[in-house]
Amino acid sequence: MIRHETTKLFYDKYLYKLGVDNPLGFIFRNKNFSNARTVIDDLQFKLEEKETLRYKPSMRHIDVTQDDLHDLKILLSELESASSFMVRCEQRKVGLFSNDDTWLKHVSKKLHCVSDFYEPADNTADLLLKNKNIIIKNTPFEYEFKVTLGGNSIDYNFYNWAKENGDKIRVSPGLMTRLSQKGYVNGKYLYLRDEKVLTLAMLFLSGNITRVDRIVLKQDVDK
Repeated sequence: MIRHETTKLFYDKYLYKLGVDNPLGFIFRNKNFSNARTVIDDLQFKLEEKETLRYKPSMRHIDVTQDDLHDLKILLSELESASSFMVRCEQRKVGLFSNDDTWLKHVSKKLHCVSDFYEPADNTADLLLKNKNIIIKNTPFEYEFKVTLGGNSIDYNFYNWAKENGDKIRVSPGLMTRLSQKGYVNGKYLYLRDEKVLTLAMLFLSGNITRVDRIVLKQDVDK
């Protein structure tokens, strides 16, 4: 299991994430546990009948091992009895998000295929929980704000300003190209040096900012 440090709340709410790898991980999507149980019961029946452990969601089929089935049963049991968590499935990757690290670690010890675990440093957990718009950096970073853009067209004057003020703003080459062409920028982001620059940038970007995150250096948290 690979360990990572949480530097930003997951989904503006959760400090911890447990990553699980399973070929049928997607059966837990949208917390549809009744469907998950149907799939698992079918596989359990095949195991008891000494049949090939295979799931056929459509024209294709997915083979699973006994360890995979074991993990699916553990996950179903734990998720059905838990509260205050989120599950995200991307094909075989399952992400469990919670603020209960004890529970996630308990689950991880029961599983065969845990891929990773995210948790914050001891001195940043409270700060992150109280400020969903905080990003922790472990090394010095010259920008104080991360600005995420919306779907509206950006004033071309902002492109000219950004091009002439490279000491105040950090914009990726790809985003600069989009700005120059007044292209689609929804979800794209840039960094601004300080609050004064943020105030100025907002004059250009008014109505087209979906999020502003403050960047905090880890060593400054306790100061």
